[in-house]
Amino acid sequence: MTNKRFTRMSTLLLILIVLMSGCTNGQRSETIVISSTEENHTSDQGSRSFQVKTIYRLPDSVTDNDEMLGWAAPDTVVGLFKIVRSSERMKRNLQRISIPYEHLTNIQNMDSNIHSLELSPDGKYISGITKKQDGDSLTLISLSDGQRKEVARFNSREQQLVQKLSWSSDSRYLCYLFTDANGRQESLGIYDTEADRAKDYRLTGFGNKGTFTAVKISDDGRSMLFTMLQSNRKSSVVLGIINGSEVDVQYEHQTGGEQIAWLNNDQFVYLGTEGTLYEYDRRNSELSVLLENVERFEFSQNRKYIAYSLNEKDSIFAGKLQGKNILYEEPVYHGIDPSQMLWSPDNNSLLVIGQRIYSRLSRAPAVASPIDHQPFIIKFQ
Repeated sequence: MTNKRFTRMSTLLLILIVLMSGCTNGQRSETIVISSTEENHTSDQGSRSFQVKTIYRLPDSVTDNDEMLGWAAPDTVVGLFKIVRSSERMKRNLQRISIPYEHLTNIQNMDSNIHSLELSPDGKYISGITKKQDGDSLTLISLSDGQRKEVARFNSREQQLVQKLSWSSDSRYLCYLFTDANGRQESLGIYDTEADRAKDYRLTGFGNKGTFTAVKISDDGRSMLFTMLQSNRKSSVVLGIINGSEVDVQYEHQTGGEQIAWLNNDQFVYLGTEGTLYEYDRRNSELSVLLENVERFEFSQNRKYIAYSLNEKDSIFAGKLQGKNILYEEPVYHGIDPSQMLWSPDNNSLLVIGQRIYSRLSRAPAVASPIDHQPFIIKFQ
């Protein structure tokens, strides 16, 4: 009897399960993943909050008179450091500092006739302007073997460089500004490292917009961001597009300084007046606000992370760029007014140069000490 009762109950239970599954067939839900067809500079499925792992202070011999050029590798920074000779003359040496950032290692001695040095983002080359009697030349220095190469020459009687050099974020293009002998006709020069060729472009429509103060080239080598100082001492950003042998103006907006950055070939960021950080998309002419009250900012090389400082705040913040938003926005260092912030190639460390800020409750020293300007490196977990 027990076996029959168990068999009967099992059969009834099976029938009940079948009936219930049939009733819910019309209500079954599915998850549908729709892939975006728009290429986005912030596409990232991972998440990251910024937590400081280690802070490395650079050696005491590094002072604010030295010039930090940037990262040559994820754990190595390079710069121009002044060495005191027995003759009391100061000489600049190109040196590197590797983790744990305690000792300087000499790369090569630098001639006094080369200036305006810029390190390529990939850390392979340093560009500079070499002064000669018959005119300036654009020089590349290889960090791997120290070899130098002249990639462009300027006749001192006909041409004159007017602006420091600037690399594209992928290190392929090097751009620079120069004028004719009378300073009446500005031109843009672009050196293509892959093609090993320099080409000049006339700047049309820029004559009444002010004086050039900086230029940034996009990774495709077709677009430029110029910052210009107007006669009323106000600044503006101008987007220029290569059209044949000329550069045409496509967009212009008033800014709060020279801070500009490309996110990709179509989107760029600049600091407007009142500390507003704008993102502009030239594909649809959309202007978006990313942050307010920003004093200084710097994007990582993969353009996913941002370090920034705020007006009237003595802290450095780090966040993640996601769409039109900055996520996390966590303070990673207090008591500093940064003048320069540089992300490492692996986007995991931040080189900071600035001045220490004393709180209102503390008492600032009568004479600033070297540690007040000491560069340091923040390494994140």
